[in-house]
Amino acid sequence: MEPCQCKNKALIPVLVVVVLVFTYFFPRFILSYFDASDPWASYLYQYGFGLVTFLIGLLLIFKTKAIKLGRGSETFWFGWLIAGFFIFAIGHAVWIYLALNTPVKG
Repeated sequence: MEPCQCKNKALIPVLVVVVLVFTYFFPRFILSYFDASDPWASYLYQYGFGLVTFLIGLLLIFKTKAIKLGRGSETFWFGWLIAGFFIFAIGHAVWIYLALNTPVKG
């Protein structure tokens, strides 16, 4: 195995520290505004950590040059990747909102 010929070797340790700090403070921040049993707390927790994981994945994709936007249909699928995250997040938010605010007979 060859040693890394990376230009920016400080990115990984900085990213690890940022993720660890985020992992520590983000749940505490959410619980300072919402009760633990509130559905919006779990929504923000899920999609907050999901967004961080998603962005780290995108960073790895671009750093390893696994994607070149403009080559073939990669731009199209990259757009769907981004849109898919937000489609699911918005759909889930609408679902929670309707579940909390729609009157039920019975």
